[in-house]
Amino acid sequence: MQTAVVTKFGAPKVLQLRDLPVPQPAPDEVRIRTAAIGINFADVMARLGVYPSIPDPPFVPGIELSGIVDAVGDEVHSLQVGDRVIAFVRQGAYAEYVKTPAKFVRRMPEGMTFEDGAAFGVAYLSAYHGLATLAHMGKGERLLFHAAAGGVGLAALQLCRLWGVETIATASADWKLEIAKSHGAQHLINYAMKDFEDSVREILGDAALDVVMDSVGGRLFRKGWRLLGPMGRYVLYGFASITDRKTIRKWKAAREFLSVPLIHPPSLVGKNKSLIGFNLYFLTEKVDYLQSVTEKLFSLYEAGSIRTVIGATFPFDRIVEAHAFLQSRESYGKVVVLMR
Repeated sequence: MQTAVVTKFGAPKVLQLRDLPVPQPAPDEVRIRTAAIGINFADVMARLGVYPSIPDPPFVPGIELSGIVDAVGDEVHSLQVGDRVIAFVRQGAYAEYVKTPAKFVRRMPEGMTFEDGAAFGVAYLSAYHGLATLAHMGKGERLLFHAAAGGVGLAALQLCRLWGVETIATASADWKLEIAKSHGAQHLINYAMKDFEDSVREILGDAALDVVMDSVGGRLFRKGWRLLGPMGRYVLYGFASITDRKTIRKWKAAREFLSVPLIHPPSLVGKNKSLIGFNLYFLTEKVDYLQSVTEKLFSLYEAGSIRTVIGATFPFDRIVEAHAFLQSRESYGKVVVLMR
């Protein structure tokens, strides 16, 4: 079968197409014939070798896909051959056939395309988990969302529009902000052109932020932390600031890490602030929770209340280009790779 393999840690070109044997599912697993693959920034970090618990090269990366079940293990009764599904895997999605435990696989809604399925899970689960489950975002509260034109950002803006949340979106280009606006962002800040802290204070006046959702980290953290008011929640779910457009510059990574202030636990008490971190990659054993949230999100999708935003698609033989495009910061929404 056709796969894309990380041959060594580094720039996009370290991904190489290789033929590998078709995997056989274990008793509790299903095998999926892949139709589409969702490319995430976590895949970029894995390729660079800075993502936690990544195997040594060579390995097949990728964490989400859509496709058709073509084999089931003896202990699997919830799925059957022919089911159209989305799936999460702990690496291995960049392949023509993928096996994964059945508990990480969900049937797609009938009206969902394979492209939408591959773009759905990580983006919407991240947005919902960060804002609803962890931050308890409520109607009338104020949210600052960094990298708002990305897959998670646009998912979050759609959810916040449903929940009645006031949203402030940041991005590095005006065209990205226009996309964020079309999905519900009410206030727009181009952080490449002006200081976002000053801009937020102009927008809010005497008020303060209730929630910051941040996948960038680094120097952005200090300013966002200052903008939170009492009972404010800072949700950190990534550290994209340590990468550049091709690889990682050690001096840049060190500068970004060192720019994050040390948070002394007693200061959280006095300031009534919360710092919350999460990584969906390490929540896979919360099966009942993730399945419940997925069903809620599927219901919103079927009702037309949310919709996936796919900024670009690539054929599988151009997966190196897909990685380079995502890392270039020129993408928006989700980047999806089509197997056929």
